Amino acid sequence: MKKPDGHDVFREIEYLQQALSQSGKPLGFMISAGCPLSIRVNIRDETGDNGETWTASDPLIQDIAGLTRKIGEDLRSQDTAKPSVWDRIISTFEEDGVVDPNIEVILSTVRGLRSVAGNGEVRGLSKTELETVELDICKIISKEVNRELPDSNSPYHNLAIWVRSITRETPVHLFTTNYDLLTEQALEEEGAPYFDGFIGSRKAFFDLAAVEDEKLIPARWTRLWKMHGSINWRLGDHGTVTRGLQAESNRNYLIYPSHLKYDESRKMPFLAMMDRFKSFILQQSSVLFMSGYSFGDEHINNLLLEGLRSNPSAMVYGLLFGNMLDKDGNPDPKYQNARTLALKTPNLALFSSDVGIISRREKRWVAHDDNRGSLPVGIVQVPEAEEDGDQFCECRIGDFLMFTDMLKNISGPRDTDVE
Repeated sequence: MKKPDGHDVFREIEYLQQALSQSGKPLGFMISAGCPLSIRVNIRDETGDNGETWTASDPLIQDIAGLTRKIGEDLRSQDTAKPSVWDRIISTFEEDGVVDPNIEVILSTVRGLRSVAGNGEVRGLSKTELETVELDICKIISKEVNRELPDSNSPYHNLAIWVRSITRETPVHLFTTNYDLLTEQALEEEGAPYFDGFIGSRKAFFDLAAVEDEKLIPARWTRLWKMHGSINWRLGDHGTVTRGLQAESNRNYLIYPSHLKYDESRKMPFLAMMDRFKSFILQQSSVLFMSGYSFGDEHINNLLLEGLRSNPSAMVYGLLFGNMLDKDGNPDPKYQNARTLALKTPNLALFSSDVGIISRREKRWVAHDDNRGSLPVGIVQVPEAEEDGDQFCECRIGDFLMFTDMLKNISGPRDTDVE
């Protein structure tokens, strides 16, 4: 039976593997909110009312939508007659016609309102109320994302082992929009040295000069850039930004500040992180793999688009979890931004379960030659041949677990994996 027209899934994955095997080209990874969802905890059997049993589990860390729900549950008033500050903030979004704002949008708005409130009020909210709710939000975020990887077989460990597996002419850059410390845990447990812009041990301080001069640091040191801040970043005395174990009384959390210019001390590290991202895209023949990112951050999207237009030699692979099309074959709204960018940007390729957009051509996956090679089991699902019907494939490289299993195959097993 003749195969339908589509992108050859094995050939395109082979191109990805070739890019990953290069030691001389600048290689980078974007680790975003979808990545911790690949690690499941609290695995249990549940039974429905009809007696049907299934295996359930929870993600190690909630995604942005889950985090927004959790914060809403904690800060929402139980008495509708006495709305909390959180309720009043949410009502301002409703008044402005904004539907379902996520916690990053809410926190950015709170900080923006606080910066203009002065000694008065803005939208019926005082500076004190806004400062209090900001601190409450940050405390809940810090508590919810302060998790550790359950074992050393996690996707993060596979990435860390791959990073240190070969001698590199140029350092690997890890960009993350996550606030958690999972990447740091995996790198440290696997003995992969990294530089994140901070110097010191007790209260490591952010050193902008070292960030801008990071080429002086050995290439074997991974660069870790936390684009939305971290749960262990704080604004210290005299405007210094520190990283490390902090007293709970320290109120100045540095997680996802808005892009508003309300505090130069807070603003500085985030501009430096964004500058590292832009500089990486502009490097000759740079390759960036984006996992767990739904292309919902317009600021990052704009930097990405500007960089790819300015540097045609760069290549970005967006690895998307799940399908890009709905059951009726229409574009799924959750990936609309990604699809729009890829259809007008030749050097941005998207890999979803059902569709690939490569060189601006959107096609389903097919397997002209079923050559799995050393790919992990399950990363590609090829249907059995039938006389009638489309022979489209499923590509699961957008699952962070599957992608890092492929990295594991490239780098080889660790010593403890060998019997």
